[in-house]
Amino acid sequence: MSAKDNDLILIEAIKWLGDIGCSEPLNSDKRDFYGLISNPEYFEEEKIDSKIPQNFNFENIDNIKSLKKYLLSKIPDLNINAFSYDGFENSDLMVIGDKSDVNINNNEKPFHGEVGKLLDAMLKAIGFDQSNTYYTNIYLLSDSIDKGMINKIIKKQILIVQPKVIIMLGAEVTKILTNIDKSIFQTRGKWFDIEIDNISNSIPGISMFHPRYILANLESKKETWEDLKAVRKKLT
Repeated sequence: MSAKDNDLILIEAIKWLGDIGCSEPLNSDKRDFYGLISNPEYFEEEKIDSKIPQNFNFENIDNIKSLKKYLLSKIPDLNINAFSYDGFENSDLMVIGDKSDVNINNNEKPFHGEVGKLLDAMLKAIGFDQSNTYYTNIYLLSDSIDKGMINKIIKKQILIVQPKVIIMLGAEVTKILTNIDKSIFQTRGKWFDIEIDNISNSIPGISMFHPRYILANLESKKETWEDLKAVRKKLT
């Protein structure tokens, strides 16, 4: 990530805090807001070899790159960018959106453009970024994936990351992970216990507005800030 990109995120974060009327200090080692981590290991282009052993089993997958490798080998028309994720695989915080906002040929990251900038600013405001957060979407950019497989893939990612908190952006994500079919206006700001096979304890997940909605409805920023503070409290 370039210095220019860091500056843009810094500006967005400051705008975000001003808009929501934030006056309380952040954690002392994060409050200077000097950009996201610039360690290139988090931002290098990913190269995936789609060849895997014949006996490789979905249940045995224990890391994200192997999961992507498996999907590319088993789903013939799956584009390499269809399964999008970002950040650190062993994070305390996991952010799950519904679908990418750009064409699969442009970028494999789950959050892009103004949506991505706003999400970066939101998380930066509570001390999180690509170095300590894992990002993904529930929907792969492929018509050949049924909902049952989508459910398995997102839960496999949760099992691999084993976060302490999950942010569910939007009603669709909340429904898939909680089996509660309600609008985002009914679930937003509420916490749910997310049960994942092979994880003994449930994982707390909060339902929040997607940044896409916030950009179109700026009055929702204050509610979102309350949710972000709740996430920060849960993780400290």
